[in-house]
Amino acid sequence: MEGNATESTTLAFIYDREATRQTDRLGARIALCREYAARLGWSVAGQWVDRGDAAVAERRPFWIGMVAAMKHEGQGFNTVCLVASWERIAYDERDRAQMRRLVSDVDGTCVAIDGSSVSPSSRDATLRRLRASGEQVGPGVTLVRHDVL
Repeated sequence: MEGNATESTTLAFIYDREATRQTDRLGARIALCREYAARLGWSVAGQWVDRGDAAVAERRPFWIGMVAAMKHEGQGFNTVCLVASWERIAYDERDRAQMRRLVSDVDGTCVAIDGSSVSPSSRDATLRRLRASGEQVGPGVTLVRHDVL
């Protein structure tokens, strides 16, 4: 795990996928996620990237590995699958919902930095869920508490 988890009760698990050999945009998206997590004071647990055919397959090895890591490393923390945009999970809404359900099944939450590709109500619901489980300590800053299982 990167960063100091004792400073944060939220662990960010960064995910992306790239079907082409293009790595510039991939690197920029990962950097954007890292900056976003740092701004919110989240510790980054790591990054998982499915590439090539695996990036568009129904079963994605790195997505599955990330979910397993969330279950294993996330005990006692709020866990967030952080993506640059919802399309980084899947273009098809039904596929995306199915993959997000895997994260929910291990008590995680998916957060997309670019909320423009998702309806505001869905993004607002995610933010409300995060805020409801924490304490606002400043404008735009919410400390998210965790319950030890």
